[in-house]
Amino acid sequence: MYIVSISIEHREKCVPEVQEVLTRYGENISTRLGIHNPEKENTGVIILSYVGENVEEIAEELNGIPEVTANFMEI
Repeated sequence: MYIVSISIEHREKCVPEVQEVLTRYGENISTRLGIHNPEKENTGVIILSYVGENVEEIAEELNGIPEVTANFMEI
């Protein structure tokens, strides 16, 4: 199992692409938590509990979206 953190700048611009990636990998996502940053307009973080062997793939796809940064760790 992995924890994936996704940092998003300019949410209104990036979220449709991020959502598309998350939908493709949805069968591997057991928990999803989205937090917006009220101190910094249009930014947010998504935290995933991810089960599967292809965590590098989802992180790579997310990191390919401008103004999105994804990291993961195994737990």
